[in-house]
Amino acid sequence: MTEINFNQVKKDRREWNVMKIFRQNCQMFPLGELEKSERPDFLVRTANKLVGIELTELKYERKDKEFNMRAHEDFLEELMTCAQTIFEKDCGLKLVVDVHFHANIGPAVAMDKNHEAMLIMQGLAETIARLVADNTPDATGISFLIDRSSKYGYYNLPSMIESVRVTNVMGRFTESLWYAGISTKVKPLSVESISQRIKAKDKKLKAYNHKCAETWLVIIQNSFLMSSKYDPVAAQRALNHRYRSDFDRVFVLERAEGIVTLLNTYRPRGGEV
Repeated sequence: MTEINFNQVKKDRREWNVMKIFRQNCQMFPLGELEKSERPDFLVRTANKLVGIELTELKYERKDKEFNMRAHEDFLEELMTCAQTIFEKDCGLKLVVDVHFHANIGPAVAMDKNHEAMLIMQGLAETIARLVADNTPDATGISFLIDRSSKYGYYNLPSMIESVRVTNVMGRFTESLWYAGISTKVKPLSVESISQRIKAKDKKLKAYNHKCAETWLVIIQNSFLMSSKYDPVAAQRALNHRYRSDFDRVFVLERAEGIVTLLNTYRPRGGEV
């Protein structure tokens, strides 16, 4: 029971962090009291109606039984928390820090909690904290990209780190957000990937809170926009496509940049599929 509760706390914390970004950047976010819920994930109580908001991510459905996605995510979350703790001992700036790890941080490292794995975690956490400390933007809203060619960063990043993006959010966010984005583990934006997510969530919509006057779906894209796997043409096509959905509104949140896009959706008539 303790393990289940612990995992739920971490899940809730991640969802609150995402919701803060969405609320900050969505111009049509309703004014009202925001509260955590289940089915959907959040409720907004406005002066005259209840709006439900469901979060979902673009992820590959991994069929490899040897790959423990939860262990992998837990390892990276612990690593980023450690890096944030080290940095904030000497600095109180509010930052959004996105770290893009190489694919060689995989199940072999994440699932093996031996002494060597812990040394890897500690070393990477100290490196990330140092990189951020040496490349912190002075002004709110400014971002620095640290990669092997950036003027802000180092030419010799550790092999397990591809890049780090640091954004100053002082005055905009009340809390910092440090997280790992792994483009090799995340589906790219495409008409197909968005359609699959919408279809999967549409099937569960009937089980959601029936008191909601509106129910929104927020599709989270976690990959880095500077990733070589990011196809801007396919992404733009996906954001401009018209989708079938039973949700009242469907959004895409490109988390690395905080960009919110309201998708064009419609409800089918009669027997239309």
